[in-house]
Amino acid sequence: MTGHLDRRRFLLLAAGSVSALLAACGSPSANSLPAASSASAGRTTSTGASPQQAAGWDQIVAEAKREGTVNVYGAGSQNKEALADPFERAYPGIKVNLTLAPPADVLSRITSERTAEKYIGDVLTSLGASAIVPLKPIGALVPLEQALILPEVTDLSVWLNRKLWWLDEAEPHTTLAYVGDVNAPAMYNTKLIDPKQFTSYLDLLDPKWKGKMSATDVRRPGGGAVITRFWYTQPGLGPQFMERLFRDMSLTLSSDPRQMIDWVAQGRYPIGLMPNYADVFPAVQQGLPLGLLSSESFKEGVPIGPSGGTVSLLDKGPHPNAARVFLNWLLSKDGQLSWQKNKGDNSLRTDISKEGVPPSYLPDPKSTYVNAGTEGYAKLSSTVIPDVVNKALQEAKP
Repeated sequence: MTGHLDRRRFLLLAAGSVSALLAACGSPSANSLPAASSASAGRTTSTGASPQQAAGWDQIVAEAKREGTVNVYGAGSQNKEALADPFERAYPGIKVNLTLAPPADVLSRITSERTAEKYIGDVLTSLGASAIVPLKPIGALVPLEQALILPEVTDLSVWLNRKLWWLDEAEPHTTLAYVGDVNAPAMYNTKLIDPKQFTSYLDLLDPKWKGKMSATDVRRPGGGAVITRFWYTQPGLGPQFMERLFRDMSLTLSSDPRQMIDWVAQGRYPIGLMPNYADVFPAVQQGLPLGLLSSESFKEGVPIGPSGGTVSLLDKGPHPNAARVFLNWLLSKDGQLSWQKNKGDNSLRTDISKEGVPPSYLPDPKSTYVNAGTEGYAKLSSTVIPDVVNKALQEAKP
């Protein structure tokens, strides 16, 4: 969220129609995505790109440098150090115009531009499934698979669970997650709480915790979305668990992550549910008595979420070649290492160092995780989940 402690500080402290084959066409129209070679069209495979694709890449880079610019839209939680500076060093001659704003403002800007028939943005980062729902039906997002060219990007063996983590419910795929952070369901006061008491989410319903827990107000966009989607859909939990949690446990809700950290650290509410865990780590470095309940503690499992690490291409962008170069760089080893260094997120690439990534973010490569950041899960946060929470709070007894 904008205004929260940046993860980098913590780490320092601790489509339109596809054009014809690019090699045969020269410079494409500004209103269409340049086509990959025929070998790259359609689905990506674990074998990577062919020599023809490598040759095509050189021409795309040359065209991108002639365009000279790529316009990147993103949420306010992104930063220039993660997205713009390292790319400009890798591809001198291509400038990144980075526009950052709250997600709702970014979506409003894109829809307003399209209504006025102005197509300014090339690349959209960080909005994930919240962009798919309003933008994909109106054709604002380009099918992304055809734009993945570099062998180190299309090689499925380098991605967690040997797959690309698409967020779309159905093809064509338009939005890809490149980050997968394990979502801790709760923080706790290390002086007051023994984490070994929790082996199931149902343990949170023990009457001894009534009135002793704060929680992120998940009726608003932001923190807590991934874990509540997981609860809602998980067998043995579901809406019944959420109803009991919000109705019977006298939760104190907050939309201020720092306030929740203070409450837990002071012992006022020794357990904080659905925290913005990006803020917890700096607080721990400051010496506050805080811990995160281990993802391995809960027999029902835990979800992973993209934590803003997502990318899409916008239809009819003015710099289609530069957009493809930026996309492939971002998903490359160098791009993902840059992201991890600056943001502290866990890349879904498994062939890069995880040095500096908080251990609690890291998924077990031998385990299977629910990606609760997909389009289907995201719709729950704007439909049924607020209804469940509101109903439970209305029925809550003092």
